[in-house]
Amino acid sequence: VSSLYTNEAVVSTQSTGSFSVETRRTISIMRMNNKIVLCVVVLSLLGAVVSLDNGLARVPQMGWNSWNHFGCRISEQLIQATAKTLVSSGLAKVGYEYVNIDDCWASYRNATGFIQPENSTFPSGMLALANQVHSLGLKFGLYSDAGNHTCAGRPGSLGYETKDAQQYAAWNVDYLKYDNCYNENIPPEERYPIMRDALNKTGRPIFFSMCEWGQDDPATWAPEVGNSWRTTTDIGDSWDSVLNNLDINAALYPYAGPGGWNDPDMLEVGNGGMTTTEYISHFSLWAISKAPLLIGCDITNMTKDTFTILTNTEVIAINQDPLGVQGKVVSNTLPENLQEVKRKLAKKGIAPSGVGMVLALPCVNAPSQQWTINANGQIASQYDGRCLDVLNCDEDNGAPVGVYPCHGTDSECDDSNQLWNFTNPGTIKTQLDGNCLDVWNSVGPQVTAWDCNGGDNQKWTLTKDGYLQSVDNLCLTESNGEEIWAAPLVDGSSAVILFNRNDEGQTNITVSWDQVFLVAPHAATVRDLWAHSTLGVFVGNFSTSVVAHGVSVLKVTPHY
Repeated sequence: VSSLYTNEAVVSTQSTGSFSVETRRTISIMRMNNKIVLCVVVLSLLGAVVSLDNGLARVPQMGWNSWNHFGCRISEQLIQATAKTLVSSGLAKVGYEYVNIDDCWASYRNATGFIQPENSTFPSGMLALANQVHSLGLKFGLYSDAGNHTCAGRPGSLGYETKDAQQYAAWNVDYLKYDNCYNENIPPEERYPIMRDALNKTGRPIFFSMCEWGQDDPATWAPEVGNSWRTTTDIGDSWDSVLNNLDINAALYPYAGPGGWNDPDMLEVGNGGMTTTEYISHFSLWAISKAPLLIGCDITNMTKDTFTILTNTEVIAINQDPLGVQGKVVSNTLPENLQEVKRKLAKKGIAPSGVGMVLALPCVNAPSQQWTINANGQIASQYDGRCLDVLNCDEDNGAPVGVYPCHGTDSECDDSNQLWNFTNPGTIKTQLDGNCLDVWNSVGPQVTAWDCNGGDNQKWTLTKDGYLQSVDNLCLTESNGEEIWAAPLVDGSSAVILFNRNDEGQTNITVSWDQVFLVAPHAATVRDLWAHSTLGVFVGNFSTSVVAHGVSVLKVTPHY
């Protein structure tokens, strides 16, 4: 067994606000040579708390949040209009239930220390607004901060947790997003449980959404504290930002499950900074990642494409599947630990979206296969100028090699991970530790840094056109890569996403049944969840062409 991860989830609870665990289901997902098996064991009356149990978050939360589109430009009129549109448009009918006000609603504390809203923008008060939202069959959320001030400088909750929780309960609040600014350098492991306990004491079930930005690896401790926890920095309305947050979040799949979810931040669908193809991919990848689906655009003025994306009930069903297993990358096109590599880069303040991979692929006439060896020892791509890089300064055998923006001597390993020694023809040695650029098993496609052993798979020739060619006639190729994501579903089928991360061109991606099922079925029915069409029964595998930055989202039902 190459990896084993466990999600522990409550299967029978009461929405009482209690944090005790009555019954839990342990879901073990075992991956063996890219094969997934689901084993469900019911455990009763367990003493230890693994997920916060307030009867909430059995599936990831769905709703709307004001921040991504409106920032501080909020008012009770905006919230009223948004709530009404959630219902009238049909968004509420497909699952979007929370109406969440982010930062900038709070104004001051009264003489007894209770938080008060901004009178100019919320003159009717929060209780009246919450009641209006509730009258539409929706739920009402607010924002605060585990610090002295919110990120926008409004009063924070640090030291006022009990009073604020009592106020939220008095206002009939259903959801609290809890940020991390102005925190006095107090560890979040100390600050966030105080608000959890304060909310619990109110007796009102309030969804606790922790926004710690992933700084102290909240996935490893937050399941005891919150219903969801931010694993990333704030998302932006750009493709690079989506990839950043996706990759950081992807490595944390073992920690999510019913009761508590990894949160790579809200949706940007409909805000205008990406193409329709990219928004479809963003929404689909958040769905299979069991991420919260919180709309971040102006739904009172959304396009037809935006509405179509946000209301795809078949893709939403993947996200809301009661089994609650976060999807993971099962493709072997790129190094299996790529997401973990990118997560470590992000924690060092290095943007993981700048990382690209290199593969050994058949030589074609393409700029992505052409390289320039600079006098200082850097090997730069003629496609986009990024340099060949031993990622994360990794000195282990099999260290992933990719491309990253060329840097000076300010890197963690003094630039040696981007400096190479090469005598044409011959081996290409990294100055980091002397390991050689190696084509995995001579056939690729993976390229790593490995102990130099004189093998043909470590010998390269630089052609006059700039191609770095192996003895086996494979060329070093810059590639953002193709990925296959999979997640088991409660009905025994599997959700599958074929993802083309490359910046241009279509690519054919094949998923084999033994990549997504431990016991590979002879055949499986494949349904395309964006075309809303059953494509047929396929023996052994399924292939389709996927556009750049695009996805093919499938439901695969096995036939044994």
